[in-house]
Amino acid sequence: MSKKMVLSIDDALYARLEKHARRNGESINEFFVRAVCDALDMFDDFYDSVESMDSLDDRPNIHFFGNN
Repeated sequence: MSKKMVLSIDDALYARLEKHARRNGESINEFFVRAVCDALDMFDDFYDSVESMDSLDDRPNIHFFGNN
């Protein structure tokens, strides 16, 4: 089942997005679906890499204090 969303953006931004979509041979809807999916994939990759780095971090818990 598909869900629908309403997105209200100004004309200048819409024209810019439409131009970018046409450059890639996409409709504006195809562009949004791809862009959101790509952004979610990048977020997941980033989150997974940060999480794995935290689990691999075996440095001692050291704090530095400075005089202001």
